[in-house]
Amino acid sequence: MQKLLDKKQTTKSVEINNNQDKRLTKKEVKSFYSKNKKTDFLIGLEYERISLDKNTHKTANYETVSKIIEHFASINSWDLIYDKNTIIGAVSKDSTSISLEPGCQLEISLAPKKNILEIDLEITKISNLLDKIAKIYNVIFLGYGINPKDSVDEIEILNKTRYKIMNDYLPNCLYGELCPKMMRQSAGIQVNIDYKNNFDAFYKLKFFNLIMPFMTGLCANSPIEKDKLSDKKSLRAHVWRYTGKDRCNIFYKNIFSKFLASFNLFDNYIDEILDVPMVFIERNDITIPIEGEITFRDFMQFGYKGHSANIYDYILHQSLVFPDVRLKQYIEIRNHDSSSTKMALALCAFYKGLSTINPKKLLKEFKYLKINDIDKYNELVSLKALDFKINSKKDAWDVIVSLLNLSKNALNTKDRIYLKPILDMVKTRKTQSDVLIEYNIKTTQDLIQFLS
Repeated sequence: MQKLLDKKQTTKSVEINNNQDKRLTKKEVKSFYSKNKKTDFLIGLEYERISLDKNTHKTANYETVSKIIEHFASINSWDLIYDKNTIIGAVSKDSTSISLEPGCQLEISLAPKKNILEIDLEITKISNLLDKIAKIYNVIFLGYGINPKDSVDEIEILNKTRYKIMNDYLPNCLYGELCPKMMRQSAGIQVNIDYKNNFDAFYKLKFFNLIMPFMTGLCANSPIEKDKLSDKKSLRAHVWRYTGKDRCNIFYKNIFSKFLASFNLFDNYIDEILDVPMVFIERNDITIPIEGEITFRDFMQFGYKGHSANIYDYILHQSLVFPDVRLKQYIEIRNHDSSSTKMALALCAFYKGLSTINPKKLLKEFKYLKINDIDKYNELVSLKALDFKINSKKDAWDVIVSLLNLSKNALNTKDRIYLKPILDMVKTRKTQSDVLIEYNIKTTQDLIQFLS
């Protein structure tokens, strides 16, 4: 849903920008993060799946998937969302949405909920209806981390202006060579959690960054590409490691050491975002490419081709950085391979449990994990999932076991039952990728049958 919010806010920014010459200040940017938080703890889910033609198992074409969206929107009285003449999604009155990613992956973005049961009821209702409609059009929506059949060159990018600009610019960035695969082939699960204030945001952001590689390993579900097994258990995680050094992974890790000097996370995080090169801005429904010519800091100070920066430009810009854990008006935990709805719900419960525990206590519990080791762990999990040692006493599975016990003890009985998929994996010490490899699943046809 944040992408839709960004779109609406960016459109609004045109009216504001045309009526003011005042420079955007860092104080105004900071207010985006530090606004008063609601007391209710809410949790959000964004769930992507790969769109495949049922007969050929190749990527479903846009014309067919857009008909599915229209059909779904008609049944539910949702509003269609367009980019010029291209249908890119549909949205309900409460801001739950379905939308298309660059390679026709379909994403379900739920409005934030108070408990896992509410998430369960809505994601199940939406995904089941989409599956029924997709069957009419001979399409399969597959909960899997990467397109298992088609290569990048075989997948046409969605006719959406911002996607074309990103596709032209991002692959040419440092370590951005796999951006086309990220855009066209990958599908993931994202869980969003609230923070209370600057201090709560700092400790949660640091903690979730520390455990993110291990959660990525737990969710490994993409060993098959182009109808054969690869040498990686999470190809999707590998792809995301090479989508731009200055906007992916944990490019902002210096903020954690700086916090001790100022005790202000928002200032430090904003500084990192301001120094990321810009991709584009939007004015009067026109997308204006920038393609790295300036950073947002430059834009705030000097403008760009007669356009001055406003807060909505910043909101758009910060949505175009893709760290594994991203700070917005909530914390986005992003780096999980797509899987079943049951696994998506398990992740929601898992993070809800951890989020109710004092994050300072959690950091103390996992003090053996270091920010500077995250890149190393990310490389290991893409290759091995959780089958590697951290030190002489612990392996990666031990981290998950500790996290699972903490989360389980923090949840109420109703939410705890959703942890079953993770409990089952911990018992066998096998991720979904491990199971696929063990059963010698290689082709897309076998994969679809196995996951059905």
